[in-house]
Amino acid sequence: MAVPTHYLRKRDLLHSERTSPQVLSRVGREFLSLQRYSDALDFFEKARDMDSIRNVKRYALQEGDTFLLARLERFDRSLVSREDWDTAAAQAIAKGKASMAEFVQRRFAPPPAAAGAGTAAPGTTPAEMPGETPLAEV
Repeated sequence: MAVPTHYLRKRDLLHSERTSPQVLSRVGREFLSLQRYSDALDFFEKARDMDSIRNVKRYALQEGDTFLLARLERFDRSLVSREDWDTAAAQAIAKGKASMAEFVQRRFAPPPAAAGAGTAAPGTTPAEMPGETPLAEV
């Protein structure tokens, strides 16, 4: 089976109840061979193919691809540790991907209230201030 080249065919294959995990993994491996890592991850996640997901993680760590690491973490928080983030950031810097390293730096920066202690209004926390609530809590 060739990888679906049209986004509608990809969507239909990925979300069909009739598509078996074996087919999903096979299509994911085909995307992986084409270096379409995000597409491959879509299929591996749907198939729950943990070995292939770990392969994508190895690639993300080697290349400093923090976008893929973030996707892996959204899939399963236990897949990505703080050390993984640090490794990816170091690799991103080594490979000239400054924005990927900056993403990690922003991700682990202290919250604004901690940086300017005492500046928040009494009785409020950063999560209560407009625009400060992480999307995961919305």
